Amino acid sequence: MKWNHTKSISVKLPILVIVFYFVLSVGYEIQWYHSVWIALVVGLVAYILGDYIILRKSGNLVATIADLALTFLLTWFFVGTVRDEFGGDTIWMSLYVALIVAVVEYFYHIWLLKSFSRKHETIKNRSYRT
Repeated sequence: MKWNHTKSISVKLPILVIVFYFVLSVGYEIQWYHSVWIALVVGLVAYILGDYIILRKSGNLVATIADLALTFLLTWFFVGTVRDEFGGDTIWMSLYVALIVAVVEYFYHIWLLKSFSRKHETIKNRSYRT
């Protein structure tokens, strides 16, 4: 299956920026630019590990669980670093973000698999005439 990385990332990153902004900046008053760069870093790492490697080999459920864990850990680390506090609210906001991202990722994975399997079938079934 051939992946269109530009299309995949251009769909994933804006969604994550919106989720992170609303949960972290609006919900917990983290500076907006911290929410954006955390979302971009988490999104790129999750794309490489969760979407490109795990999703192709293990399927949607395993990739979604991996994205949940990865999002929680990275968000906890980065928000903890920004706030200089790794307990209490930092854990809860990381958990909220990770749960919302897991739901979004589940449906994103469905779209990703359908989108690229359709494209692959179209290319495979095409007849070439010279």
